[in-house]
Parts: sequence; structure tokens; C-alpha cells
Amino acid sequence: MKQTTLAAIFLLISMINMNVQETAKIKITAGSASFVATTYDNATAKAFIALLPMTISMNELNRNEKYYSLSDNLPSSPLYPQTIHAGDLMLYGQSYIVLFYETFTTSYSYTPIGYIENPTGLKTALGSNNPTVTFEVLNNTIGIESVEQNSVEFNISNDGVLQYTGYAKKISLIDINGKIVSSTSSNILNISSFPKGIYILKVEGKNQTRTIKIKI
Repeated sequence: MKQTTLAAIFLLISMINMNVQETAKIKITAGSASFVATTYDNATAKAFIALLPMTISMNELNRNEKYYSLSDNLPSSPLYPQTIHAGDLMLYGQSYIVLFYETFTTSYSYTPIGYIENPTGLKTALGSNNPTVTFEVLNNTIGIESVEQNSVEFNISNDGVLQYTGYAKKISLIDINGKIVSSTSSNILNISSFPKGIYILKVEGKNQTRTIKIKI
């Protein structure tokens, strides 16, 4: 009886923790209309968020979606949703960002990125052609600052050496999947061997830890 009660308590705590966990929200603007999308807590959404802000020209397809091909692949874990809902933001394959403006059944698999909470007016805003759409992060829940190539706090030399100019007990380089790819207790980090892209520079100081989104 006690074990059953404890199990129920742990389950309740887990559910509460899941409910209070914040995920980033994205503002999607097409023309004069803007919509708010809630992202999922997965590697694909985090990788997409790392690319924002982004203004792109999306292509019309099948009279139910707009898509755009990214220059780089994102991590993917495709699922078969059966039903697509208007406002769904998904990844097709590894590089195609898809924004759906109609609800319909599908036989294709996608990796979920997020969903527009209120898609009313989305179809009209996107129009029937190839609209210009802007994606930007509304709330920075992942604790990452804006993308920087160089700043007063760090610089990246032509030969691929990153130097942090402030005080740091430790600096680490983290890829968009959350994996630490390199770290050092000095202020210098050789990043010449890493693929170009977006990374997170984690700086651990005396009393605080900062994260800065950087572009290599």
C-alpha cells in the first residue's frame, strides 16, 4: 500500500515538473500578421531556434503548406503524425522547414518543431504564392544570447582560435544538440577543427555562468 502511494506521489511530481517546464516561443510574421508558436523540447527545435532570427521566402506546396530548404541539416527524429494540423511547424527530412496552414491526413513522416497556438488567419496571411516569413524567438528560455561572430568579450582569429577576453575559470563549447565538444580552464580554445555553424560558448566565472550563442 505504501509503495503504491509513493509511486502515485512520484508520478504526480513528474507530471507537475513536465507542466511547468518552459519551452521557447517563436513569433512568426507574414505580411502584417503575426502568430505565436510554442516549440517542443527536442533537439530539432533547439537547433532551429539557434538559427533565429530568420527571414526567408517560403515556397507554396499542395495548397496546404509552405516550405523552405535550409543550407544545413538539422537533427531529426521523424514521426508519422497521421493528421497534420493548421499551424504545425515541422522538419521534413533534415533540411526542409514546413509550415502548414491546413488540417489534413498525411502518409509522410516529419520531425515536430512547434505549433501555432491560434492559427486563425494564417492561411490568409501566407497567401497563395511564396510569402516572406520572419521567425524570431519571443522568450529566451534556453538562456542563450544573440548570435555573435566577435564581441568585446571574445574574438575568433582567422586560424580558428577563440580567445575570451574576460575572466573565466572555465570555458566550454557546446554544439546545438547540447553536447560539449571542447572545454578548457584557460581563456583560449582552438576551434579550427569543428564544422562551421552555431555553437554555445559557456563561460563559468566566479559567481555566475553565462552562455553566448556564437557563429563559427
